[in-house]
Amino acid sequence: MNQILTTLMGTLAIVAGLFWHAPALARSDCADYFFNPQNRYPHNTASAAPAPFPLKPGPALGDVTYKLRDDPTTYTLEQYLTTFCTTGFLVLKDDRIVFERYFQGRKPSDSLLSASMSKSILALLMGIAVRDGKLALDERVAAVLPDFKDSAFADVTIEDLLRMASGVAMVNSFEPGADADNQAINPIIAPRQNVHDYLKAKKERAAAPGTAFAYNGAQTALLGLILAKRLNTNNLTAYLQENLWMPMGAGASGYWIKNYHDEEGVQGQFAATLHDYARLGYLVMNQGRVDGKQIVPADWIAKMTELRRDKPQPSHPPFYGLQIWIPQAAGGRSMFWGVNGQNIFIDPVARVVIVHTGNGPHAEFDGNRHLFALRDAIVRHLSASHD
Repeated sequence: MNQILTTLMGTLAIVAGLFWHAPALARSDCADYFFNPQNRYPHNTASAAPAPFPLKPGPALGDVTYKLRDDPTTYTLEQYLTTFCTTGFLVLKDDRIVFERYFQGRKPSDSLLSASMSKSILALLMGIAVRDGKLALDERVAAVLPDFKDSAFADVTIEDLLRMASGVAMVNSFEPGADADNQAINPIIAPRQNVHDYLKAKKERAAAPGTAFAYNGAQTALLGLILAKRLNTNNLTAYLQENLWMPMGAGASGYWIKNYHDEEGVQGQFAATLHDYARLGYLVMNQGRVDGKQIVPADWIAKMTELRRDKPQPSHPPFYGLQIWIPQAAGGRSMFWGVNGQNIFIDPVARVVIVHTGNGPHAEFDGNRHLFALRDAIVRHLSASHD
């Protein structure tokens, strides 16, 4: 049934002129490890909803151009898509798909690795657990995981971890082979690592808890351990399925890659289709509601996406909320952001969601400078066309 719905959506998109073109050939300089990781690695599966929330075809986006601040050149959306290592690009206006394209042989049924967009997915689950009284933001790590009492994480609160402000001394790097904590707990890179024991062994602090922003997926991994402990499970994917994936109307299965100790890569190793990433963006844009159902508490979405300048922040925009990035414009706008080209841009003011997946070969995606400018141009274009 899900395959039939996918095929039907593709047909409708063609009829509506949504630029659903044949996939472009793969570029030789793009990485090849972002596609269907569930076919290569151990994983847990969140099944699709019996009746997926429909993303309807809408009026075609049309021609979009953009400029960079320090460059007089006018670029087009088409130039962007054929220049950088894009694998999928989808634009929603409200619940309507106004643009959808795939590249490098990808297709709508493919699951694409989220990278750190996974952090924001975990944060949505944390909000559900807080609502249900399973967790509180001011709880300290050692109160949930008593064997962390001698760790540098012991007095760190759940909110500190959510804000990337644990203060624990760690190294963050996306360069292949780097001696970095975020790679050491990655189930794809280090499948035999016991993440619980690895993090428990951390003894050094670089700052007092809650005083300095220092991005590292190891903090998200610890949030996953905390949530699993409170839920008395080693399968957060099942919790995702029951409380988020099925309720929001996912159209395909989602996958969390896991290591040999059944610890899921909540910090970056989720995989889903472009349409389901769009549904996640739609849920956040609508303050946690989909199809009239409040799935994630509205006050949690507000807390996640609020720009708190009184909390530790990066030195320059984009800023950070609760496991989600916040553009300088803020106002409820936010983005799931993962390395090498994974983004869900959410603008509840303009009612626009933009999903971008990629496989850029560099540690930091080489198209971000263009991508943010393109994002803003699409929002302006759609806002102007609906005035």
